Amino acid sequence: MKLTKQDIQFIDLYLENSDVIYVDIRMEMVDHVASDIENQIEAGDTRGFYDIFKDYMVENKAQLLNDNKQFLKLADKKIWKTFVQQLKSPLTPILFLASCLGFYILFQNYSIETFRLFISIIPLVGLTGFILTYVVYQGVKQNKRFSVVERLAFPFLAFYQLPNIFISRTKDINGTSDLFWTIGGASLSLTLVMILVIISIKLFMDYESRFKSVV
Repeated sequence: MKLTKQDIQFIDLYLENSDVIYVDIRMEMVDHVASDIENQIEAGDTRGFYDIFKDYMVENKAQLLNDNKQFLKLADKKIWKTFVQQLKSPLTPILFLASCLGFYILFQNYSIETFRLFISIIPLVGLTGFILTYVVYQGVKQNKRFSVVERLAFPFLAFYQLPNIFISRTKDINGTSDLFWTIGGASLSLTLVMILVIISIKLFMDYESRFKSVV
């Protein structure tokens, strides 16, 4: 026996009201709960869906909410795994070298204040890229929330202050060595931020494909 569409929607709404806010996690849980209830019915439980569901939740709700926390940890692991994979991409050294060249040309042709200004806007590159892709994504998804998508904000915040380290070094550029360290550090920061933007787009597209049915 299969549950009706209304039964499935009831389970989904119940989980959403129980703070399982992310659609992808709820879909996994709804499948699990529905399967368990269908098994009970097939095993001979003659009660109605709501009575079976009520008793099921009394017994299993705490475990489901704990599973929700575990799913969030898995979402974080997926983000960092995707980030490491992108670091190994041939595109990464190209971005780094291009950044180094760009900062070097900037330093040679403009004032130190302009050089520092460009380093200071590195975080805005990532912030703007994330906001634009996220806004577009949320517009497509009609404001549905997905675990990996929203938790991408954490690595962006983690890298947000990194360029400040190299801005402070611009006050002490007294030789070639100082210049190369500053340009290398700023280029590394910019490369990491750009990689985050790239994996954001990849993960957004992956979720759009996997969860197209819930749009």
